[in-house]
Amino acid sequence: MGAVLVLALSCGIAFGQVADTGPEPMLEIAVETRLVRIDVVVTDDSGRPTGGLAREDFVVLEDGEPQRITQFEAFERGRPVPIAGAEPEEPEEDTAPAAHRRRYVVLAIDDLHIAPGNLSQAKLAMRGFVERELGPEDEVAVVATSGSSGLYQEFTGEAEVLRQAISRVTPQLRSTTWTGVPNITEYQAELIERGDPFALQLAVNEILEEEPPGADPEAAAQRAKNRARALRAETTHLARQTMATVESVMRSLTELPGRKVLVLVSDGFLMGLGTANHQAFDLRDITDAGTRAGVVLYSLDTRGLVATPPIGDASSNLTPSFQLQGLRGRLSRDAEEAMRDGMNGLAEGTGGFLVHSTNDLGTGLDRILGDTETYYLLAYEPSNAAQDGKFRRIEVEIKERKGYKARTRRGYFAPDEEGVRRADNADPEYSGRRAAGELQSALSSLYPRSEIPVRLTTDFVDLGPAGSQLVVNGNVDLRSVRFREVGDSRVATLVLAGVVYDAAGLPAAELEPQLASLKLSGEDHARALREGLKYYKVVALEPGAYQVRLAVREDGPGRLGSASQRIEIPDLGEGKLTLGGPFLLRGQVPAEGEAIEPQQPLQEVQAFPRFRRSDSLYYQLQVLNPKQDESGSTNLTIQAHVSANGEKRASTPEEPLTLQTMGAIPEAYTGRIRLARFSPGQYELEVVVTDHLVRTSVHRYIGFDVEP
Repeated sequence: MGAVLVLALSCGIAFGQVADTGPEPMLEIAVETRLVRIDVVVTDDSGRPTGGLAREDFVVLEDGEPQRITQFEAFERGRPVPIAGAEPEEPEEDTAPAAHRRRYVVLAIDDLHIAPGNLSQAKLAMRGFVERELGPEDEVAVVATSGSSGLYQEFTGEAEVLRQAISRVTPQLRSTTWTGVPNITEYQAELIERGDPFALQLAVNEILEEEPPGADPEAAAQRAKNRARALRAETTHLARQTMATVESVMRSLTELPGRKVLVLVSDGFLMGLGTANHQAFDLRDITDAGTRAGVVLYSLDTRGLVATPPIGDASSNLTPSFQLQGLRGRLSRDAEEAMRDGMNGLAEGTGGFLVHSTNDLGTGLDRILGDTETYYLLAYEPSNAAQDGKFRRIEVEIKERKGYKARTRRGYFAPDEEGVRRADNADPEYSGRRAAGELQSALSSLYPRSEIPVRLTTDFVDLGPAGSQLVVNGNVDLRSVRFREVGDSRVATLVLAGVVYDAAGLPAAELEPQLASLKLSGEDHARALREGLKYYKVVALEPGAYQVRLAVREDGPGRLGSASQRIEIPDLGEGKLTLGGPFLLRGQVPAEGEAIEPQQPLQEVQAFPRFRRSDSLYYQLQVLNPKQDESGSTNLTIQAHVSANGEKRASTPEEPLTLQTMGAIPEAYTGRIRLARFSPGQYELEVVVTDHLVRTSVHRYIGFDVEP
């Protein structure tokens, strides 16, 4: 088979004009709640989750007013439990029993508030957790609360992928360092901001110890207040960042069915309650997010692993004054509880609990997972229909069951009439910020957004002096897009954006936002629905591991789609036999005996590899770093196999492979497989290149479909 390079190393989008759009600020949109769904864990007098209860055993109160329970289901170990004598349930179209059996667990590692030693031990516990406890219907995601999207690991059941994701998280350095006097801790700074005279006097005494006799106490007090204000601003910023990430992740899980759990792994942090300028984060925002998205948050305090220094927390780098050690002891004990209060409040507000004071974090994670196995799903339509934006308090009680306690979310914010009005009026500036925020949320989603299906493949090619290039192929399923009729045409606007992260979770390349304005009629519209919207991008990257994410947003309704894929760009300098590709293309079947000509029209179908039986499947690949003998010759062969359901259905003859170059760029080999004899279905192409000089073979696999 001849060799010809038909890879187009240029980017563009088919069926549309492309225009760059700059990023806009994000703005969160209030979501109106009409039916409130809550999951409830009931514990007996020994604190163990218990099943066997019926709808009539529960009382739901909103702001103290009883609510009518309109939907009820009981689950044990993720499976529905039949309730003897229960009245027939109202049908719920958007929920299937199989969906409820699935359990999603987010490990939110608070890399902003965890000491290096504690993080190391927590990683061991989490790796053991994913290896030991995950069931076939469990999926786990990993998130760093510093907010780096590149450190997100989407939901997966693969333990090795999760182990790698956990290993990538590292403690984040604080922006402010302080080694001088006064040695104010975070908790002491918060007390000073509240106006606590004891905390201030402690700092003043420390300053005066270092000053000459007769130093001005007022000047020392002002110095202490300034230091406290600076430290408080830093710690408040970090706490808000952790909380904002947790809230964002919880809200992003709204569309997922089944049991949803977020485990916050942290040394703890201060909430800023009672400090000036209203800096405290409102815990009710997290409670509201949990209610709307159906997520239960559990907190895991990692400070039980390493003894906390008597003068500070995980961030402290200060030297203690031994003369003031006794006074600091009291603050240290109070600080330990204060650092835990926030984590406890987060958990209790969403129906979870705090695990603390244990050196066995693995057991703590097991306890959390066990708490998610027996629960009840209740739903009610609030009797108070006012859209006033106020917080509605939820309580659940168990009737006539001594010692039984119900644990659930504590409330939600009612819809804000003004927010609803702005959304309905579609103010352009407001809508623009909303669109940018929604596209960003799709890029950082822990699961593929599927309102608009997106297919994504990533490969690499070697361009000689230009180095290795990442090849991104995307395809947007236009059958899910809501086209508008304008005259004889159908019109739609889509915005696509992508990003490439390196192994450390840092952005390695931005696939800038692009606008696809579609105006299609007749055959063009039918072809677009059949073949989708193609996206193509080539990016120069250094060798290493990367994650590529691609997202699309439809103008108007705001429906989203996203996909992600990991790829390893090999180091060609190591001299190992390597294949770039294969890339799949579709072409018409040539006449019997006709050779493949360079000008033969071939259609790239890498991201959406569908073929008709009347097509020929073409595959291209680069063979890099082959061994050469003393005369500079190679001894290579190539063979392709097609399999279905693990069984080989066809193979090409093993034939010699002669390599050429286009100047300094290695040429791509092109092979062809006729599909007329293949019945409709899913297949896998395997390409095998063997270097007989070193007796080494390299295999590459890619799937494709044959249509009826």
